[in-house]
Amino acid sequence: MTVVALDFETANQSPDSACAIGLAFVEGDRVTRRFHTLIRPPELRFDWGNIRVHGIRPEDVLDAPSFADVWEELGDVFDGALVLAHNASFDMNVLKRTAAHYGLALPAFRSFCTVSMARRLWPEAPSKRLSALAERFAIDFRHHHAGEDAFVCATIALEGVRHAGARNVVDLAETTGLAKPVAASAPPRAGGIAARALAARGVAGASSLRFRIAGSRGTPYEIEAVRGARGDMRLACTCPASRFRADCKHRAALRLGDLSAVVGLTPDIEEVLGRLFRAPVRGAA
Repeated sequence: MTVVALDFETANQSPDSACAIGLAFVEGDRVTRRFHTLIRPPELRFDWGNIRVHGIRPEDVLDAPSFADVWEELGDVFDGALVLAHNASFDMNVLKRTAAHYGLALPAFRSFCTVSMARRLWPEAPSKRLSALAERFAIDFRHHHAGEDAFVCATIALEGVRHAGARNVVDLAETTGLAKPVAASAPPRAGGIAARALAARGVAGASSLRFRIAGSRGTPYEIEAVRGARGDMRLACTCPASRFRADCKHRAALRLGDLSAVVGLTPDIEEVLGRLFRAPVRGAA
């Protein structure tokens, strides 16, 4: 059975705004492999409070893969696995909501919360926070880096194995009764990803569309595209340049079919935008 610790960082308070993911794989009594990547969330809306915690800014994720791209590589890892997380309810919610946003299926697996484990094994510890437990076990790490946090989570689980005299992490999860099943989920069917994405933007088959585009410094601006009665496409942009000029570089790029700066661009939305602008599609960054 695969045993892997999981940690997410999010761009804002929305659970589908994952901007980083970290994994740490456990085999026997040690961490054998680690994985970390930044993620470009569906919207480049980063709350200052989140940035202050993890230090990730919109410009850092402009060229990062989407969660859908990452899941294509990692999805099979979770099938039947024991997934560790420190405060598992948070990370499981991010995983489920982000997968749902992209219409991705999740396999069945079990989750194991190392906060609950710490409360059971070390009730005398004044704090069960990840940083406090890392200090307790002399683990040096960079907090709120998803890869580092996943590693510490896995290491704390191994400390729990030694403390409880269990054979391994799977044995500890079973004997404590703290492993929780996570049911498999199929992607939503109704309308497909494109229909859901368009419905969320208020078009639903109409001739207008609202979406966000990233400026040169990562600042998101809103674009409204409206098909006129004669079939012409009119664009409005909220960037500062549009206040003083009849056109801006964002609208000019879209008219040339350049969708590289569109926030949260998926193949389905790319196809719709390409048809809407009646121009060649050059793809996402």
